[in-house]
Parts: sequence; structure tokens; C-alpha cells
Amino acid sequence: MTKLKPNIVALSLGLTFLIVSLICLILIAVFPIGMMARSVNYMAHGIDISGIAMKTFTAGSVIIGFIEVFLLGAIIGYIFASVYNWTQERF
Repeated sequence: MTKLKPNIVALSLGLTFLIVSLICLILIAVFPIGMMARSVNYMAHGIDISGIAMKTFTAGSVIIGFIEVFLLGAIIGYIFASVYNWTQERF
């Protein structure tokens, strides 16, 4: 089987996380915060986020959020590809 290239997987997953975050930002901008909080509550198995949901956001907080989710995705992707390659060699 072909080995995964950790850097490519890291970039791919980082960009995927960034796209999902952008879609989330658009949804939050379009729909009322109460509706979005209820939707997230359903997805988070009943955890109530309405008390911690940001009512407004700045360009700076959006940029920092985008950087954070990209880096998180990239790190997870790199670790995944590395573990995949390691297990592929041994099993």
C-alpha cells in the first residue's frame, strides 16, 4: 500500500477544518444566535453552550479562530498520517 505523506494530509485536514469554520461563521452571521446555540446543543449531546456563546465577534477574533482551527487540523492530520504509516509498516 502507498504511504501517506504527512505534510499533504496535514495541509488537507487543516484546510478542511478552515472551510468548516468558515461555513460555521457564515451560519452564525446569518441565523440568530439562539437558533445556532440550540443546534450546537443538539450536536454536543445536550451540552448547553448558550451561556458561553459569543454574541458578537471581531475581525481579530475571527482571524485567530481561523488560525487555531487550521493548526489543529494540520496537527491532527500530521499525527494521523504518521500513525497510519507506522502501523502499515508493522501490520
